[in-house]
Amino acid sequence: MDLDLDLTPHARNRIGDLAASAASPVPMLTRRQLRSAGLDDQTIRSLTDSGDLSRQGRGVYAPMGVGTPDPMIIRICAHHAASTGASHVYTHTSAALIWGLSVWRARPLVHVAHAGRRGNSGPACDIVRHNQRIPDSQVTTRGGLRVTSLERTIIDCARLLPFELAVIIADSGLANGADRETIRRLVVEGRGTRGIRRVREALAAANGLSESPAETRFRLLLEEWNLPEPELQLWIATAGGRERVDFAWSARRLVIEVHGYAKYFDYGPPDTKVVAQREREARLVAAGWRVLNVYWPELDDVEALRTKVRAFLTTPHALFDVA
Repeated sequence: MDLDLDLTPHARNRIGDLAASAASPVPMLTRRQLRSAGLDDQTIRSLTDSGDLSRQGRGVYAPMGVGTPDPMIIRICAHHAASTGASHVYTHTSAALIWGLSVWRARPLVHVAHAGRRGNSGPACDIVRHNQRIPDSQVTTRGGLRVTSLERTIIDCARLLPFELAVIIADSGLANGADRETIRRLVVEGRGTRGIRRVREALAAANGLSESPAETRFRLLLEEWNLPEPELQLWIATAGGRERVDFAWSARRLVIEVHGYAKYFDYGPPDTKVVAQREREARLVAAGWRVLNVYWPELDDVEALRTKVRAFLTTPHALFDVA
């Protein structure tokens, strides 16, 4: 924190220590902690006005410079700071975010389980409280936050979310090390419970090979369209080295690459990525493969994308007999 106000050295050091020791992915400070560091209410307001502190809820503040790509992580950490001393476990999509899973189009809600409390929304409209006691074996701690285990998180999300979103999270969870045997055991234990059929359907469609929501969505569309089954994450030898492609049909030497938003905007300048993509594609073509690129916005125009993909797979160079 770069504080311009006339704070005592003790106050500066105390605030820095509090932020450094905060038990959450995003440090949060409560009004009580700030006052214990020697700040009165007027000083706290001044720090908030200057941007050195950002108010994240009633009596909860984040120090400057603790931004995160996902504002929901900040919201979860703010809830945690305000709930100090309460026994709670973050669940569903909140747990998925804390685990670092791909959460796409899920509602921005904080899901938290409190044994012995009434469920549904609490005082804050974005808080969903689940009245359930989660076994200790299905709870772990990540970044100072108590969350459902990776396997329990996948199952809870599959109960709650639409099919496509549930498969995206399941794919992401499996890719991040979720244990399939543990998932199977939890599904068996949940036999007859509400939503377990939806869980089975989502898990049956997940394979953990998709590396982004875009790839999962496209794979589900291929299955829906009854098109020839591709090989996923295939390594192809080229003059420039081995390249791993998203979807491939080796017998026809066809490749489809699916480009999600993150490929171009999360890590580095888009122009640099476009150049790298074209160079990679040129290496594949030189090795005798044909390449079709599918971009994130196209996934929302299903009929147009279906026509594009069918044409690629059925033209003379492909010779697939697709009904």
